Amino acid sequence: MNPELKTELDEIVKLLHSLIKKKGLPPGLAEYTSQSPLLEQLVNDLTEICEFANTLSNGDLTQTLGLRGYFPGALKALQANLRHLTWQTSMVAAGDYSQRVDFMGDFSLSFNTMIIRLQQATENEQRYIAELEKSQAVIAESERKYRLIAENTDDVIWLLDKSMKVCYISPSITKLTGYAPEEFAGKTAVETPLPFLQAIFHEATIAFTNAATDKKPLIIESEQVRQNKKIIWTESLVSIASNNEGDFVGFLGVTRDISERKKNESLVHQAYERRKKAEFFNQLILAKNASEIEMLHLARQNKIYIPQNFSFLVLIISNLDIIVADEHNLHRKQQIIDGLVDFLSRKENTIAWETGNSVAVIFPVPKATDRKTAELETAREYSREISLYFPDLHIVTGIANYVAGLSLFANRLYNAETAVAIGTCIWPSQQIYHYDDCGIYQVLAPFARTADANNYIKRLLGPLIAHDKAEDTNLVETLEKLLSGLSFKEIGGEMYLHHKTIQLRKQRIEQILELSLDCHETRMTLATAIQLHRLTQPAKEYRSRF
Repeated sequence: MNPELKTELDEIVKLLHSLIKKKGLPPGLAEYTSQSPLLEQLVNDLTEICEFANTLSNGDLTQTLGLRGYFPGALKALQANLRHLTWQTSMVAAGDYSQRVDFMGDFSLSFNTMIIRLQQATENEQRYIAELEKSQAVIAESERKYRLIAENTDDVIWLLDKSMKVCYISPSITKLTGYAPEEFAGKTAVETPLPFLQAIFHEATIAFTNAATDKKPLIIESEQVRQNKKIIWTESLVSIASNNEGDFVGFLGVTRDISERKKNESLVHQAYERRKKAEFFNQLILAKNASEIEMLHLARQNKIYIPQNFSFLVLIISNLDIIVADEHNLHRKQQIIDGLVDFLSRKENTIAWETGNSVAVIFPVPKATDRKTAELETAREYSREISLYFPDLHIVTGIANYVAGLSLFANRLYNAETAVAIGTCIWPSQQIYHYDDCGIYQVLAPFARTADANNYIKRLLGPLIAHDKAEDTNLVETLEKLLSGLSFKEIGGEMYLHHKTIQLRKQRIEQILELSLDCHETRMTLATAIQLHRLTQPAKEYRSRF
């Protein structure tokens, strides 16, 4: 055979195999079909067969196949069988258990067995219903005995028959839920707006039908939405109702309102969770020699799941002392902080805990390309939601620099707090501060908290500060603008003064400080002193924390 012809035939065979194995027309096949009508017809037939088989596999039995022959005929026969099987299934669903399948091998045996068992189950159910009718008289007698008690108690007494239908429910249901007893007549447990009955449908039937169970009363707690949309908690004591012969006839229960108890339990649990988290993170902050693996293991033991990479921020209530006027009312302060921790902890992927008089928060590092922008947006989202739920609180937020893992956890907390301390002094009009935006203040802030910083400021700016205070001038502000590199005219425009006045002020500053502002080293020294001065002046309530 001609090698070129053989190569071409091999390529056509390969493309035909691809047509059968993959969806769609293989690239390159059209080149050959355009040259051979027979090949084109073969490709079209194979494509039609593949598409028909695909729709058949997806359960679509409405398609038609126009081809004839062995393979198309087999597919059409399968389609016909499936259509007939669908019709037979619908007949079984309508109650015709005489249907049988004999054309699908093992499936036929399984299907026919299922039909026989369905027929047996239906017959058993009919016998069950007949027996149930005999038990109704016994239930009615039991109901009469309990009615007098049930109608004169605050607790709700109710009775379900074996089919989980409400046989009786006491008038006190109206006081508990707002619904009248008549609204439940003849309804099954799952048809009522009472979760404690719906829970019984699942829990009680499992517990009481287990032969190994000693049939002790079952206690079920559930939330209930009253008719006025208020949510309460209920507790139901459920036991088996039996006739005089000891036969099971249903379920008897007593339901009461336990909202106050659940509220107290919730408060205790929340307090425990808050304390557990606070103790763990305080331990993490103080830990120096513990490995990261050990701390993560300890976190998991406490059911605290720390993300592998997380962002870190601190929220400080700047007006807490104003809201709680009595500085000795520590209980009220703690309530506010606890409420903020609980609110944040309910947010998805958020871990919050108390640290001092502030709240620390960690959350997974945003997947956005610009991590810092995403962190700022998340902080703004927290602030918006807090302002809606706690409108009286004024929150300032510090965001820490990013460091992977837990190794510098304490340092990141310190940096987040430092961002607040810096931001409230330098940018007091803002509420969210990122440590990465603090620039040179990252270096100056720790030094600003020392006595050496105060001595430094006093030595370089002391006379000028004293002059401003004594003469009610603003030469320190003028000096800051002079050191910023602005021209006299630009400074005058910002301060609404003539540029010659700025020149005179420059001379006056040089006289008071006994130095020249034309020296580069002097300007740099004074600029540092001014920035330290800014860090030590406003927002003392923040600096005292650090």
